[in-house]
Amino acid sequence: MLKWIKWLFIAVIAIVFIAGATVYVTLSQSLPALDGQKQLREISHPASLSRDALGQAVITAANQLDAVYLLGYAHGQDRLFQMDLQRRVAAGELSEWLGEVALNVDKNNRFHQFRRRAERILPTLPDWQQQALVQYAKGVNQAISELGAKPFEYLLTGFDIKPWTEVDSLLVVYSMYLDLQGNTLSRDLALTELAKRYGQPMVDFILQSSQYQAALDGSRQQFKADIPPLPGNDVTAKHTVEVLPFVPEVGSNNWIVSGELTDGGGALLANDMHLGFRVPIIWYRTQLNYARNDYDVNITGVSLPGVPGIIVGTNGHVAWGFTNAYIDTADWVEISDPGSLTEVEETILVKGEAHRYTRLESQWGPVKQIGDRYYALQWVAHQPYSVNLNLMLMDTQLSVLDAIPVVRKLGIPVQNFVMGDTRGNIAWMPGGAVPGRQEPKDIAVPESQAAGGWDIDEMDLPVVMNPDTKRIWTGNSRVMSAEDATRFGDGGYALGARAQQIRDRLFDYQQFDEGRFYQIQLDNEARFLQPWHALLRQLLNRNSGYFANDIAALENWGNCACADSVGYTLVKHFRQQVISAAFDSVSDTLTAKDLSLRPLSRYLEPAIWQLIRKQPPGWLPEGQSDWQAFMLAQYEEAKASLEKQYGKSEDLSTLRWGKVNTLAITHPFANQIPLVGKYLNMPEVEGFGDTYMPSVQQRAFGASERLFVRPGKLESAVLTLPGGQSGHPLSPFYRAGFMDYAEQRLTPLLPGDAIHTLSFTPQ
Repeated sequence: MLKWIKWLFIAVIAIVFIAGATVYVTLSQSLPALDGQKQLREISHPASLSRDALGQAVITAANQLDAVYLLGYAHGQDRLFQMDLQRRVAAGELSEWLGEVALNVDKNNRFHQFRRRAERILPTLPDWQQQALVQYAKGVNQAISELGAKPFEYLLTGFDIKPWTEVDSLLVVYSMYLDLQGNTLSRDLALTELAKRYGQPMVDFILQSSQYQAALDGSRQQFKADIPPLPGNDVTAKHTVEVLPFVPEVGSNNWIVSGELTDGGGALLANDMHLGFRVPIIWYRTQLNYARNDYDVNITGVSLPGVPGIIVGTNGHVAWGFTNAYIDTADWVEISDPGSLTEVEETILVKGEAHRYTRLESQWGPVKQIGDRYYALQWVAHQPYSVNLNLMLMDTQLSVLDAIPVVRKLGIPVQNFVMGDTRGNIAWMPGGAVPGRQEPKDIAVPESQAAGGWDIDEMDLPVVMNPDTKRIWTGNSRVMSAEDATRFGDGGYALGARAQQIRDRLFDYQQFDEGRFYQIQLDNEARFLQPWHALLRQLLNRNSGYFANDIAALENWGNCACADSVGYTLVKHFRQQVISAAFDSVSDTLTAKDLSLRPLSRYLEPAIWQLIRKQPPGWLPEGQSDWQAFMLAQYEEAKASLEKQYGKSEDLSTLRWGKVNTLAITHPFANQIPLVGKYLNMPEVEGFGDTYMPSVQQRAFGASERLFVRPGKLESAVLTLPGGQSGHPLSPFYRAGFMDYAEQRLTPLLPGDAIHTLSFTPQ
């Protein structure tokens, strides 16, 4: 018997070993070649693709088209799965790959008809852009043709790899519209429904101005509103309140100082774009070297797999960065006669099976039904000027003044475009597609008031260049003057606390370098939560014996989103619970219409403090008349929820912020692979930072890159990314650079010595 068990054990070990070896060999066959020589018809002159210890792609070519081809090749080698997801998300074609789990996502995105729009835009682009897209696609497809086996994501799903096309690159740009402006669309529908249910006073109450404003010109908006009444049947008692899914601070930080505040006379730029995290990360470290129009181009930064060119970085003369601008680029039109709408039959492939449904169109745009009402969407992303490759023209701009005309004509989701040059000049302006319609609306308008001008790409955009402060800062709140904001509207601005804190840090010093900039980027002081901290202490002090440990945690909270702070966790979740409970009935009103209060969550700070100070009984749930008791109950509910999730201890140490906010960057398929799937993820790291402060971090969200660069002093420039360069789990570059990000080290922007080189010659 023992002998039989022994041989069975050996057999099981052998089977596991053979299976593991088979998987390893199969995966190895999909690893790209990083060294050698190749002959290609698609390039015109000898060229090379090198990689350093981080896997940064260094491309050297004779001209831009050859460089673009090799960039497509490098992206195809390292990021094919990511690129495929991006194009399918935008086109509403995920179900063909992932099945019914993605069907609703596909329907929501197919609403915009981005594939058809991209097909119409492509032949209208300038010839050089069409040629660049063709070359880029050829490079991607060359990398696909060289695969010895499918990447594991395709093996896991049994899905075939489709060739890359020029249209697919435009779809990747459209996917960024969904990420960066999708909240605007939901925001306006939610406000429209609130206006229908409660009247304009509720809309005004939510949208009133806050104390957190940090426009570059110092202008302030002073719009205040009274507390509106709530219908009695809207305020009901609940045993538990679902916490609002608060909108993260999508959109980023950037700031820049003029050459007068640096030791070398050149401008110094900081940029970190806040996005959701996953494996692989969104950005790709890239350097392009080629000649164009008698210029020797050397451009370094991050590229977006799926799209040719550098997104954010420097050409050695000018450096530039983005944050999401959040100006209003969308309006809804309420349809008066549903009989005027056109029904369009749509087919989505779900694992090869056709799923048919009907969508609605109008003369104003695609139509969404909310209850018994119909709304048509007018959105800049639906316009022909919304997508182009003009950002590639930044490669030869020698000064900020030269770059401004290029920035005016960018076909991307509109960004706060901040730039500086070697002469010390600095500038801010909106860069991207801005509609020519003159009066943005927060709620849907009747057809008789539908605005024209959507077919016009607005060129009259505000510019701030070389301000007297010698400093420029943006953080997704209003940047432009209050007067200009009337023209360009509010598409979901951030509250402004983060931008305000960045501004104040910039005025703390008179000289700056990359290290000091990094300190500002990592600033996690909890300024914004200080009033909430004081409120919570006041509540708990009324029963200090019962809450002794809680009070001790608050007294030692460190006034920061620090890993060892329990008090920070308590204050943050207290705030969220109070807001969620106070606006619970309003939230339910929207949920009943398949809408959400979520896109309005960043506006609620002034309104909640107005409620706390005036304590109107009509806003309390049925059976409650004491706001103090109500808020204390919300604290206890928030704490109980935290302890249920993270564990209970007498000293509350289980609620340390570093544990609650652990950075966890995961692969989308990790949970689909038993036992070993977790090894696809980045190592978990104790959390540092939060929202409403420069150091933005949540569990799977935060600074998708940290860039600090002087265009005239690149040897000191920094670029740190929250993940590796390659999406292949067996690649040495899969996690390379991640620990620099996690441990807040300064990773050089410029590539190191080449450890791999592919040489290409024309065939």
